[in-house]
Parts: sequence; structure tokens; C-alpha cells
Amino acid sequence: MKVCQVMAGDGDGGLESHFVELSNGLASAGCNLVAIGHKKYRSRFEPSVKHIALDLSGGRRNPLLLGHLAWILRQEAPDIVHAQANKAVEMLAHIRVVVPGYRVGTIHNSKRSTGMFARMQTVIGVSKGVTSNLTHPDVRVVYNGIKPCSEQAVDRYAFAQTFDLRAHLPITLSVGRLVPTKAFDNLISAWQPRHGQLIIVGEGAERPTLESMIRKRGLEQCVKLAGFRSDVRAMMQVADLLVFASHREGFSYALAEALLCGLPVLSTRVPGAEEVLPPEYLVECDNVEALSDRLSGLMQNLEMAKQDQASLFDWAQQALTVDNMVAETLNVYQEVMGRK
Repeated sequence: MKVCQVMAGDGDGGLESHFVELSNGLASAGCNLVAIGHKKYRSRFEPSVKHIALDLSGGRRNPLLLGHLAWILRQEAPDIVHAQANKAVEMLAHIRVVVPGYRVGTIHNSKRSTGMFARMQTVIGVSKGVTSNLTHPDVRVVYNGIKPCSEQAVDRYAFAQTFDLRAHLPITLSVGRLVPTKAFDNLISAWQPRHGQLIIVGEGAERPTLESMIRKRGLEQCVKLAGFRSDVRAMMQVADLLVFASHREGFSYALAEALLCGLPVLSTRVPGAEEVLPPEYLVECDNVEALSDRLSGLMQNLEMAKQDQASLFDWAQQALTVDNMVAETLNVYQEVMGRK
């Protein structure tokens, strides 16, 4: 089966990891895989994956870009064209009448505008929640999968020293880009010294605002902005809790990483988290008081949080792996090709 994966982003987050790891996994599973996307990802593909670079500088509606993508797909003549996320799906929707292949589109996050997915023959969501406002005859769910953790856990005392923390107090992580949708402002507003210590891992335009909030609330000793870190999964192995205050998610890679590391999670009620976490580990978005109260309760018995989510950790070992993501995607391909 020949498959063209298409992505129109150039970031370094979960979407891009999904694109690369799914492409590599499908190639290992026997697909003739062509990955079409930004040139920066070329080195991340296995030799069995054919990478074709797209110049995305002109924007997704640029006629030259759309013409180039159509030419590539006509040259490659795939059985399946699989577009990742809204930008690539919109591009494929524009050129659908002139390119070969069965059209699959994956939706990675809750969006108000999803009309482009109507022009896909099958839609895959990375969680049930992201597909909730779609009207489409063939919608599937394939959760994001990640590779097993190969990082050694860091020493808790050395880790605490790095961030000028006290190792005997609870350590909570929150992970994500410092952008409004992640609602780190709500998390900082909810945080109290009695909750222990919070490390926010990520970088973005909201940093100055968040730094100012931390200073104004006098939380410099217990809330730290760690910036971008490449060792998040090692950090998770010494932390006590992962917390999300987000307004919107698809199926967070950090959520999957935490569950695979056996780290309990508290989250706002967003897609992904609301499908897998126990109800008592969910709070409503923007309810700062409820988030603060729930944090207070958890800090009094963190061991119970591990017990409450123990079965979820076991489930994650089977469901949230790259191998499972690849196998379920391949099952979708085989089914739709047999039906075609």
C-alpha cells in the first residue's frame, strides 16, 4: 500500500512528532511511505521513508504551493493521502478533484472551523472530544502514541537543587507552550504556597505576563518557569503530579507521557483528559477556585492519586504507544481500501 502523509506545519510540538513517528511506523509496518512536509524534518525520518519538502512560506492558500502539492501527489499516485491537521486538510480539500488516492484527514485539536474535513472520505480524531462538532459519515478515533521512556530518572535532590526547590515538598509539573489556550495564568492564580512547588515547562510569548503574575503574587520561591526542556519525561519520573489548566487540547502528548511514567494527572475538562481521567481528577475550565481546592486536596494524599490512576497507567502501556497508533491507523487504511 502506498501512503502519502502530508503536514503543513513547521513547529516542534505534538503534531510534528505525530507526523514523523506515524510515518516511520507505517514504513516499518510495510507501507510504501512518502512524507510530504517542511524540509526541517528530513533528518527525523527513517531511510525507508521518502521525504519530499514543501515550501510553506506562502501560506496554505498560495496557488503555487497548492499546485506543487497536486503535482507531487499526481507523480506519486498513492493509494492513501493522509493529511495531518487543519492546514494540510484544507490544502488537500482544495486540490482533491485533481489528485489520486483515498483522502484521510486527522483532526488534532478542537476547532470552530472544521468544514474542510467534510471533503475527506474518512476522518480520524486523536480523541473523541476533538470530533464532537464534526458531521461526517466516517469518523474514527486513534489516540496519539509515544515511544517508551528511555531516559533515566534524575535524582530528586539534584533536580530540586537545579530549580532552587526543596526536595521534601511536593513537586508538580505543568507542560505546554506559554500561550493563552494553555491558561497558565489560571494555574498561577490558583496556586497557593500550601500546594508545594510548581514547575511550568515550556516557552512562548506569554512568559513576561506569567513572570509578572508570579512576582505580584509573591510566588517566586514556589512557582518556576523552566523554559523549554528536552528532559521532560525524566522530570516526570521524580515529580508528584502533572496539572493542566488548558482551555483546549486534542490529546496532549504530555498527558500520554505522564500516564506512561506512572505520574498522576489533574486536568481541566478538555478532550483527551476527560475521556481517560477519573471524574474526580477533572475540573471545569476557568474555574480557578475549583482548581485550587482540588490541588489542596491532592497535596494531602498524593499516594492515593497514584492508586486511583493505577489502572489508567496499565491501560496507557497498551493504548498510548507508537506501535498501537500505527496498528490502528493501518487498520483504518486496510478497511477503507477494502471498501473502496
